[in-house]
Amino acid sequence: MADIFDNYRDEFRARVLGGRPRSILEVGSGDGAFLKTVQGEVGRLAGLEPSGEAVDALRAEGFEAVQGSAERLPFADGEFDVVVFSFTPHHIGDWNAALSEAMRVARNGVEILDVWYDDTVADQRTAHEFDRWLKAIDRRTGMVHFDTLSPAELLAPVIGRRDVTYDYVCRRIGSSQNMDETLEVARTYLSKVDNDAELSRAFDQIITAAHRDGMTDEGCIQMTIEKGS
Repeated sequence: MADIFDNYRDEFRARVLGGRPRSILEVGSGDGAFLKTVQGEVGRLAGLEPSGEAVDALRAEGFEAVQGSAERLPFADGEFDVVVFSFTPHHIGDWNAALSEAMRVARNGVEILDVWYDDTVADQRTAHEFDRWLKAIDRRTGMVHFDTLSPAELLAPVIGRRDVTYDYVCRRIGSSQNMDETLEVARTYLSKVDNDAELSRAFDQIITAAHRDGMTDEGCIQMTIEKGS
C-alpha cells in the first residue's frame, strides 16, 4: 500500500512543480507530508490545517502554518501561485466553498490529488464498497470523512467559468489487496462501534463479493485547474 501511494505522490509532486510555482499553499496539510516533498524547491510553502496540534508541529519544523478552515481561507486574493489539495477533498464538508476559496487565493490555479476508484471494474467496485464502509464508521466516531469525488464532482464548482481550463488523469495500479490485512482492519473498525450487527452483515457481504470478484487497491486522480488571464 505504501509503495502505491508513494508512486502517486511522486507523480503529483512532478505535476505541481512542472508549473515552477514560487509559492504554494496546501489546504489540509496534516503532518506536512506533501510540503516536505517540495521543501527547498519553492520559495514560500504554507499549510492550512484545522488541527491546532498539527499546526504547532508544522511550525516546529520550520513551515509557515495557519489554523483554519478550507471553506474560509484567511489569505488575500492571489496570494499564492498554487493551492494544493493532497488526499484532502474527501475530508472537506463543503467542497464547493473550499474550491471557490482556493481559486480565489491562487494566482495561477489549483492542483488536486485524491483517491479514485474505477467503478467499471468489479474488483474496484468491491474495494470502493469497503472504503465506503470504513468511512461510515469514521463518521460515526466524529471524523469528517466522505465518499471519493468523481472528476465531475471535483470540477462542479468551476465548470461554468470561462476563465478556467483543466486537465486530469486517473491512475490505477492494479494490485490485489491483502485479505488478511483487510480482515484485520475490519475487526479494528468494528470494535469502534461495538461490533454493530448491521455493519457486520454489510462487511460479510463485501467479503463475499471480494472472494467472488477480487478486491484491488485504490487508484488516484490528479487534476490541474488553471486560471486564465
